[in-house]
Amino acid sequence: MIQHQIDRCPVCGMKVIDSHYRVEYQKMYFHFCSEQCRENFNAHPRLYSVASHRKREERLKQRVLHLAEPMDDEVAALLVSYLKEMMGLREIVVDGDKLSISYDLLQVSAVQVERRLNEAGVQLGDGWLLRLRRAWIYSSEETELSNLAAGAGACCNRPPPGGG
Repeated sequence: MIQHQIDRCPVCGMKVIDSHYRVEYQKMYFHFCSEQCRENFNAHPRLYSVASHRKREERLKQRVLHLAEPMDDEVAALLVSYLKEMMGLREIVVDGDKLSISYDLLQVSAVQVERRLNEAGVQLGDGWLLRLRRAWIYSSEETELSNLAAGAGACCNRPPPGGG
């Protein structure tokens, strides 16, 4: 009888049995349930590694993406089903030319959602204001994840502990 090692994905917490999604980080191997989780880990390994593992709460985000054109109900249902395959998406609603989503930023980002939409052949609105808004969202999410990965550090407005 072959024994399988059971690990938990450090990004989403799902059980991983002999996953081929793995990464070596600081002489430790981390196993992932999906390419999406491995991608998130590679982007911010300190956020998900055991060394900095602390009780993490969800970082829920709610976004409304504007589609290039309205979707009929049948196509919208297929899109919702396709998006639900992603880790971390909580709610997906298509209403005409609007896609409302809520998701856990620690598991999925707006960039990954847009990439998935592109894979499905769905075009987002391309007006300059919509593109600027999406770029701002991507930047703010990346900054938030980087700040979470950095953890608490010294602050320039306070003296160091034991000083003064």
